[in-house]
Amino acid sequence: MLHNPKHIQLLFLPGLGGDHRMAHTQRALPYTLIAPDYIPFERGESLADYAKRFCERLLAAHEIDLARPLFIAGYSLGSAIGQEMTKYISVRGLILIGGLFSSRELRLIPRLFGRYISRWLPLWVYRAAEIFITPVMRMVSGLSEQEIQLAHAMYHDLPRGLFREGYRALAHWQASLTMRGCEIAVPFIRIHGELDHIITCPKPGQNIIVILSAKHLVGQSRPAMVNAAIEDFITRTMIGNE
Repeated sequence: MLHNPKHIQLLFLPGLGGDHRMAHTQRALPYTLIAPDYIPFERGESLADYAKRFCERLLAAHEIDLARPLFIAGYSLGSAIGQEMTKYISVRGLILIGGLFSSRELRLIPRLFGRYISRWLPLWVYRAAEIFITPVMRMVSGLSEQEIQLAHAMYHDLPRGLFREGYRALAHWQASLTMRGCEIAVPFIRIHGELDHIITCPKPGQNIIVILSAKHLVGQSRPAMVNAAIEDFITRTMIGNE
């Protein structure tokens, strides 16, 4: 129903350290935007098992309507959870924003930290790390001061266990015989910053849009370009399904 974009649901899943507020730059889109907060991870839980529980929670809470077209957009960690959720619900398309297909695409230091260090650190370390959020992001994120302060606030409000277990689960998310952590059976688009310092930037190509000079949080640093790409993808996908 392209004549009524509000009929289309767009489920936004935040990145690691974020919550529903992360989607504020995409609220200009004309769809019914759903931006939930994550439920806690269980200790040692795989990303696939977490995505199943999270999907069940959204359905039980009636946060999504399976009778209406549904697209999932995920930032970073959210892109991986979104891919896993397509196993359990009918989705018209996936939008990966600064996302990844497998933990192998994490850059070396973030990947090694997530696999071998993050789960062993006590929670007080993650709380103490909060003082570094603002100065580090000013140096490396490429975001406005307003976005940096929002990132700090989201991290402050996030349960520390969620950050630790989410990081660990993402760093181990991979399939043994393929380069993808999860097979994708629906149309997708990947929007990525050229200078992403967390996840390796893919080469431009079909379904892959690389935004020049942008870093990891491309949805927040280049909202107009990201929103235009999302709207074009949804329109083309809906036309193709008619």
